[in-house]
Amino acid sequence: MNIAKDLQPYYRQFNVSERILLSGHSHQAWPDVAEQGVLDCFHDAAKHIDDKWELAFEKAEKVRAFYRSLMHDFNGQIALGQSTHELILRFLSDLDCFKKKKKAPIKIVTTDGEFHSMRRQLDRLKELDINIEVVPTQPSDTLASRIIDKLDHSTDAVMVSAVFFATSQIFKHIGEVANAATSLNIPCLVDAYHAINVIEFDLEQWQLQNAFIIGGGYKYCQAGEGNCFMRIPHDYHGSPVITGWFAEFETLDQITGKVNYGRGQGAFSGSTYDPTSHYRAAAVFDFLNQQGLTAQVLATINKQQVSRLWQGIESLNIPTNILVLPEHDIQDNAGFLSLTTPHAEKWVKLLGSKGIQTDSRGNQLRLGPAPYVSNAQIDFALNEIEQLAGFVS
Repeated sequence: MNIAKDLQPYYRQFNVSERILLSGHSHQAWPDVAEQGVLDCFHDAAKHIDDKWELAFEKAEKVRAFYRSLMHDFNGQIALGQSTHELILRFLSDLDCFKKKKKAPIKIVTTDGEFHSMRRQLDRLKELDINIEVVPTQPSDTLASRIIDKLDHSTDAVMVSAVFFATSQIFKHIGEVANAATSLNIPCLVDAYHAINVIEFDLEQWQLQNAFIIGGGYKYCQAGEGNCFMRIPHDYHGSPVITGWFAEFETLDQITGKVNYGRGQGAFSGSTYDPTSHYRAAAVFDFLNQQGLTAQVLATINKQQVSRLWQGIESLNIPTNILVLPEHDIQDNAGFLSLTTPHAEKWVKLLGSKGIQTDSRGNQLRLGPAPYVSNAQIDFALNEIEQLAGFVS
C-alpha cells in the first residue's frame, strides 16, 4: 500500500514531497488544515472573549473522542494535558503513598526502556531515596515475569511502556503485568505514545482495561504539541495532590471548605490552558477521518513501510560494526525502525546533509516513516545509507 502521492498535496506547508521526513516517530508533519484550526482559535477568542471557553471545551471533547476511538474505549474517561509529564505528575500525586501523613517506604517498578518524561522524573525520585525498581528490558522474552516478580503488597505503582521508545519493540505481554498489578491492587500506568495510531491498540485485546494509559498527538496523530491524554480506568475516582481548579467543575454541590474532586476524568482535570492545541488537533482528526486514515489503515501503511526499510537494510549487507538490525523479530516491531550503531549521531548528521531527517537515542539510529512518505523516498534513503556506510567508521 502506498498512498503517499495522494496525501502529499495536503501537506504542502510541511513540504513533505521535497523533504524525506523519516522522523515520523518523533514529530509527524501536520496537514495544511491544522493552520485553519489555529486561525479558528484566534477568531473565536477575538469574537467571544471569555465566552470562547464553551467552544474550546467542544474541541477538547472531540480530542477525547478521537483517543477513545483509537483505544476502542468508547465510554472511556480521558484527562487532557499539555504534556505526558504533566499527566504523570497527576498520576504520581494520586498514589496513596504520597497522601499518607505517616511516612512509609515507597516502591515503584519500571523498566530501563522508558521515555525521558517518565525516566527523568523517576530518576529524581530515586535521588530522594524512593525505591525505584528498574527492570532491564532485555531479555525481552522474560520481561513480563521479571517485572511481576518485583510486584508485592509494598509496591505503590508499576509504570511501563507498550512500545519501548529507543528500540520500537512491542511489549506484547504487558497485559500480564497489568493483570498481576490489578490482582495486588497496584496502580499500573502504561505509556502508549509509540502505540497510539500506528499499531492497533484495543485495550481489551491488550488486557489493559484496568490500566492508566498516557499518550498524545505529537507523534503518530499529526496533531502537534499540547495534545496529551491520560485514560483513567473505569469506576476509578482519584484525589491527586497536584490538582487544577478545573477538577472543581463537578463539585459545586459538595462540602465547602474542603478540596473536592470530580469523578473519573474530572478528578484529573487541569486548569486554564491555551486551547489552540485542541483546535488544531480537532481539525487534523477531522481530516484523518475524511481521508479514511483509520488506526487500522495507518497500521497497515506503517507495517509496509517499516518492512520496506527493514528488508532494504538487510539487503545492503552493511558490516555489523557499522549498522545492525534489531534483535527482535519484525512482527514485534512497532512504528519505526531502530538500528544499533556506535555512530548514531554521525549517521543523523550525514543523512541530514542529504535531506533525510532521522534521529538517534544513544546507540540507536531511528528511522520513522509516515503515511505521506512515498516508497520512492524510502528507497532513496536506503540508497543514501548504502553510499554513506563507507564513510561511517
